[in-house]
Amino acid sequence: MDESCIQVAIYDDRLEVTSPGGLYNGLTYEEVMNGHSKIRNKAIVNIFSQMGLVEAWGSEIKRIFNAAKEYGLSEPKFQEFDNMFRVELFRSSFPMANEKENIGEASEKHRR
Repeated sequence: MDESCIQVAIYDDRLEVTSPGGLYNGLTYEEVMNGHSKIRNKAIVNIFSQMGLVEAWGSEIKRIFNAAKEYGLSEPKFQEFDNMFRVELFRSSFPMANEKENIGEASEKHRR
């Protein structure tokens, strides 16, 4: 896989997003985890702001942790290594047998 591109990996239990180049413009891991942010692409930021998609600068990490807690998910992991930055978002586990059972029930209802 080309290490110069953003990589997205989907596993049974998590989603990993790895970004090459590390953190932007001298931002440190500690600063990111404490809610600091720096704008890389001002044009995109302006568009998102006009669309009402931006809440507050630096609130993203806190919002991710709060959402994980709200949905009962494992705490997200953020890692900086080898000039890369990775975010791991975990999903809830669910019994596969129940899922198959529900599919079968729905299919029977639709056959009638």
